[in-house]
Amino acid sequence: MKQIINTLYFLSGRIYVPTYLLGRKNIILHISDTPSNIYPSIIKLVKKINPKYIVHTGDIVDNIKLELYPNRLNEYKDYASIFINELVKYTSNRLIIVPGNHDNIDVIKNIDKVIIVEEGKSISIDGLSIGVSHTINNLPTYKCDFYLYGHDKSKGNRNQLNGINLINIIDIESNKVFHLKYPMGTDNYRLLRTKIGI
Repeated sequence: MKQIINTLYFLSGRIYVPTYLLGRKNIILHISDTPSNIYPSIIKLVKKINPKYIVHTGDIVDNIKLELYPNRLNEYKDYASIFINELVKYTSNRLIIVPGNHDNIDVIKNIDKVIIVEEGKSISIDGLSIGVSHTINNLPTYKCDFYLYGHDKSKGNRNQLNGINLINIIDIESNKVFHLKYPMGTDNYRLLRTKIGI
């Protein structure tokens, strides 16, 4: 039954949140490569689970390929500012951003409650050591409890969590990891294929 509900949410462009995730106080939400088309679903998710921390591993407005189209900076700035300001409203602590190849640090660095972390570094969150990068190749080589990244569909090992494949939720107290599906069409938006047809 849960699989059917999850599929229905996915098909309707929403994110299914199982009841066992509701009410958890100490969780980290990990997302990456977020096209603006899915912002409403991500914001609803954040409102619902109220994570202690959010880690975004880059490409905040992934449907604006800023590295390829720098002339779209103003559009990027508008989307990124709105999205980040909404996210920080519903996290009880901080939003940690590892800028990606399509991000502009000057746009995001002055937003309250945002911490920018360089690729290949690690952060400490309530006793957990977390290595972060936009790409799997730039993750720290030293031991961490978890490694978070995005950018492409590369698969890591058990404690390397790719935020482009799934939304990752880490329970800080138990070290358990939960995965949620992004809304249907997310990859098409990332790849700038906005029309879905048969």
